[in-house]
Amino acid sequence: MPAREYRWRHLALLISLLLLFVVAAPLHHGILIMNVISAAVLVAGSYALSERKRLFAIAVVLSAITIVNTRLLLAFPQPWALLVSHSSIVVLVAFFFVTILSYVLGSGRVTSDKIFAAICVYMLLGYGWTFVYSLFLEVQPPFAPPAKSPAMIASAASSNCAISAS
Repeated sequence: MPAREYRWRHLALLISLLLLFVVAAPLHHGILIMNVISAAVLVAGSYALSERKRLFAIAVVLSAITIVNTRLLLAFPQPWALLVSHSSIVVLVAFFFVTILSYVLGSGRVTSDKIFAAICVYMLLGYGWTFVYSLFLEVQPPFAPPAKSPAMIASAASSNCAISAS
């Protein structure tokens, strides 16, 4: 296919990533909308690689695995399902990141498509980090001391006052 058909392929990915980031902020529990937009990111990412047939095939397979694992998480909201789902998303986003970065850093003219691709690489890094961080939190939750009730705080304060008065 002529290169002209692939001229704006990274723009579609950039628009879908921007839409994901803009819509994700106000929606905390809109799982259906987030899944639809995330699927659009997968399709746009695969389309961005469509010029290279082998990479496109790998992107489609990884996207399918990610979709199945996400549905698995919705069906079985268990920690193991979250680990599987987020791990597959990390692998897919890393694949998109590396392949698009190789396109950006490749030789040739700097076109608007390469600039869009560079912005996509930056945004994919942030998108992927959210899932890596989530995996870290799932594997080893942060230490949180037990919350103290106001009565416990008052009791400790009064005992400290009694000790210092003596």
